[in-house]
Amino acid sequence: MSREEDAIKGSDGGASDSSQSIIQEKQGGRFSMSLERKLVWKLDASLLVFSVLGLVCRYLDQTNLNAAFVSGMKEDLNMYGLQLNYANTCWVVGYVIGQIPGNIMLTRFSPHYVVFALEFGWSLMTLCTTWITNYQQLYAIRFFVGLFEAAYYPGLHYLIGSWYSKKELGKRASLFQGACALGSLLSLVLQGGVHTTLNGKLGRPGWRWIFIIDAVISFPIAIGAFCMLPDLPDVIKPNWMFSQEEIDLARKRLDAEGRTGISKDAYTWAGIKSIFSTWHIYIFTAAYSLYIFMHSKSRSCGYSPSPKYTVEQINYYPAGIFALQLVTSLFFGWVDDVFLGSRRWPMIVLTNTCHLIVCALLAALPTYANGTTATGRWVLYYLTGMIEVGAGLIYAWAATVIHTSSEKRSIITATYNSVAFSFNAWLPLLLFKQTEQPTVFKGNVATSVAAGLLNVFIFLILYLSKRDERRAKLAGQVTPEIAEVKAEDVEDAPRQ
Repeated sequence: MSREEDAIKGSDGGASDSSQSIIQEKQGGRFSMSLERKLVWKLDASLLVFSVLGLVCRYLDQTNLNAAFVSGMKEDLNMYGLQLNYANTCWVVGYVIGQIPGNIMLTRFSPHYVVFALEFGWSLMTLCTTWITNYQQLYAIRFFVGLFEAAYYPGLHYLIGSWYSKKELGKRASLFQGACALGSLLSLVLQGGVHTTLNGKLGRPGWRWIFIIDAVISFPIAIGAFCMLPDLPDVIKPNWMFSQEEIDLARKRLDAEGRTGISKDAYTWAGIKSIFSTWHIYIFTAAYSLYIFMHSKSRSCGYSPSPKYTVEQINYYPAGIFALQLVTSLFFGWVDDVFLGSRRWPMIVLTNTCHLIVCALLAALPTYANGTTATGRWVLYYLTGMIEVGAGLIYAWAATVIHTSSEKRSIITATYNSVAFSFNAWLPLLLFKQTEQPTVFKGNVATSVAAGLLNVFIFLILYLSKRDERRAKLAGQVTPEIAEVKAEDVEDAPRQ
């Protein structure tokens, strides 16, 4: 019997057994809040910490190419045309291909094995980049970097969403999302420091050293993930980190929200058909594709032919974008869970609207007519960092909206991430051309339009999810909203 069937059993009393949110202690029948706090602390110390560290390393190894390009790679490898765009496209192609197979592996094999293999693979490819002698070799390596990195981001969002409750998930997903900004920020700072201190050491230019340093940072994190990441709640066994009582607690917490575990029938024809017969895969895919495209704007600040910046300035100045991404991701995720009842959509709509206005202003303003205009554009570039808030909240929202099948959630999140980046493989070539930076008028206008369309899809997701909840309640099923009421009852229950 699946966890969903177990949760719905006893329909004469609504959802009788599942009305006991979280877990009851054997003594006195009271809820053990201290046990729950201990479980969440252990999850934060293992799953969350090493997910964040791994994503920081992934973004170090993903974004180091752009930092290296403006730090000497362009000249050394004769990349004066669209070679940077093509190298980024090779990464995207590998990233798209590896999405769904990698996430299926996470549901069929122990996540710590899969994640270790992914992290080790992209770290090795990053290290190999230091020895390339032409941009054709760079294309091949970036493809494999993308292939190994593909399943990490959606896969770890899936794993985080498999353990935390709805009221805990927004903050954690946003913290995980903030690691993207932290990795990008560190990449710029590292490249600037490397160019200053290591450029020319042992006969190597500074841009080659950054790939060595990134790999040296990444390998130990991969080993740590192998030791610390837990398996999925359905299959995990007691170990040095989690006791049987804590595992039972984790399963009951998810049962109370109507969230099901792994099913043996998920990858049958009927299971696959059920994934494509609901709205989730289509609407979430459209929404996330728009969101990913909106990220293209933040690339523009690094390619200014006038005024001229030093290599250090080119690396350091855009760091403000990623610093704002980090701060706003953490802040808005916390606000959503603490003050907005984990609704997700208000913060997404707010940041989308801000992004729409910012990109419209970038399209309207002259590029560098004078010092004042240049300063104003830098402020706008920094404000584009706010869009980073959306991804963590979209994944957290999907984790509770797509709650009836663990594999369905895994495949859908991998699908919308894959489709989004497949568009990103060619759209920037048309709208954010390297040779048209930093003006990219068409790109700015397109990004503003995408932000408006994304708001439409966010409200559509809200409407459809509320409709499904009403239908589930009429059928006597457990929904995340029912679980919220039960969780409040638990909090008000007398404690021993």
